[in-house]
Amino acid sequence: MLSIIIPTFNEAQNVQEIIKRTQDTLNPLNIDYEILIVDDASGDGTADRAAKSLGTSGKVIRREGVSRSLSLSVLDGITQARGEMIVVMDADGSHPPELIPQFVKEIGNDHDLVIASRYCKGGGSSGFPLIRKLGSRFACLIGSIATPIKDNTSGFFCIKKDVLEGVTLTPKGFKIGLEVFVKAKVKSFKEIPYIFVNRKIGKSKLKANTVWQYFCQVNELSRHKRK
Repeated sequence: MLSIIIPTFNEAQNVQEIIKRTQDTLNPLNIDYEILIVDDASGDGTADRAAKSLGTSGKVIRREGVSRSLSLSVLDGITQARGEMIVVMDADGSHPPELIPQFVKEIGNDHDLVIASRYCKGGGSSGFPLIRKLGSRFACLIGSIATPIKDNTSGFFCIKKDVLEGVTLTPKGFKIGLEVFVKAKVKSFKEIPYIFVNRKIGKSKLKANTVWQYFCQVNELSRHKRK
């Protein structure tokens, strides 16, 4: 089974479309899948809209009475995922679910981890100002201290669940991908190109302390790598 984990916070304007695109991509294929919408106590009705759209293809995990965190939302999804393969992706349309069949194919080619990459040949981004692009490049350069993955800040990836067994994930901020890339018991990975598209609807969830959290995360992960 394939589990698609989509963390949400105030994505009522986007969540139904991303669910439909995912369903339309996977329904024609011979793939047993579930979509897990992990909602961080949204105040705009995201969870209810998602539940209506999912039908029997998945469920909504409602995180209430806990600290809001994209990374912890993903971890909650991983805990409840029934699939042997796990896809993590955003709800805002920046991650194309049409790429998921290629993820599955590459996992079938004996890779433990497949990353949608802006920085391998054929990849890129659309709709971003130059300063955001430079910032992303710089973040990946810093992240290379801990992992050889080129797009090490990617939040769109597929991983075999068994390589996470026995692994303690303690992410800071929202870069759950980097945490997974460094700590998971991965023997083989592959980056596949995609075009990251800036969200068209809604606001970015980036906060002022994001950069500091990221530096702290890389520092801890680099120490973990050296152990």
